[in-house]
Amino acid sequence: MSEPLRFGILGAGMVARYHAQAIAAMPGARLVAVSRSDPSKAAASAAEFGVPCETSEAALLARRDIDAVCICTPSGQHARQTIAAARAGKHVLVEKPMALTLADADAMIDACRRAGVTLAVALQRRTEPAYRLVHQAIRDGLLGRPVLGLALIPYFRSKAYYDSAPWRGTWAEDGGGALMNQGIHIADLLVWFMGDVEEVLARSATLDHGIEVEDDVVATVRFKSGALGSIAATTAAAPGFPHRVEVYGTRGGVQHEAEAIVRWDGESAPAIDPALRARASASAAGAGASPTGLAPTGHARILADFVTSIRDRRPPLVPGEEGRRSLALVLAVYEATTP
Repeated sequence: MSEPLRFGILGAGMVARYHAQAIAAMPGARLVAVSRSDPSKAAASAAEFGVPCETSEAALLARRDIDAVCICTPSGQHARQTIAAARAGKHVLVEKPMALTLADADAMIDACRRAGVTLAVALQRRTEPAYRLVHQAIRDGLLGRPVLGLALIPYFRSKAYYDSAPWRGTWAEDGGGALMNQGIHIADLLVWFMGDVEEVLARSATLDHGIEVEDDVVATVRFKSGALGSIAATTAAAPGFPHRVEVYGTRGGVQHEAEAIVRWDGESAPAIDPALRARASASAAGAGASPTGLAPTGHARILADFVTSIRDRRPPLVPGEEGRRSLALVLAVYEATTP
């Protein structure tokens, strides 16, 4: 393929802007159109994104000048739209969570496989150099046998955030709260490092927001390897703090704060690029304090990988099967909190 991969974006909200920036930064990609369901906002979206704005997903998917779509709509719409895109012959990069049920995730994977199109999930934390270094170290045995994995997500989201769209904080469209919407990125890293989960014990609560779903959840997990772990997530920790991910094994351990390595000790601890180490000052809260606190680099890297995976006819960094693993963990936590 010598021509740029032509993109459409389903949805025109906050996360769609990250995808549009990523497409603009990728020499082998070009944004062709976006869509939004409110016709009264179509002109404003067309002006903002600099491309036509369709007023239905069907109209965008029917365009012959689109090769791939980024799905940036509320989570409850992801499965249906991915399946429709696959049937229209479009490659799909879908935002997290890829779906709200495992059955829907399986249907998405199957639809894309049958259509011969690529399905990737925007779990862009896996592109971060510090996390990739640790993942490779675990694969190489530098930490020995992993025995403990910890994920802490002490985030804050204001009342205005939940009031900004009627689907936020609902089971039907958000699929969950602090863990499904915000924490799934960090839960995904835990699965990536430690493997799939065998057993979960959990408690959840809604302590500071008038929403259907949880804004506070803690879980202890036993991984299939026998290792143990814990996850704690909240959106009520004002003013918001950076997440932490820690992995310990029989030969060493690593502590992350945000996307930096705070400490790596053990018998086979490697030399670490200073750029990957945390500064002496506290890490910026970033996404912990605001949904717009995400650095654009993660989406740029996940989209670049998506484009090259299509061109090279190889699996993307986070295919549907991997997106399903983090979804399975989140759903297991929710099931464990059910009385």
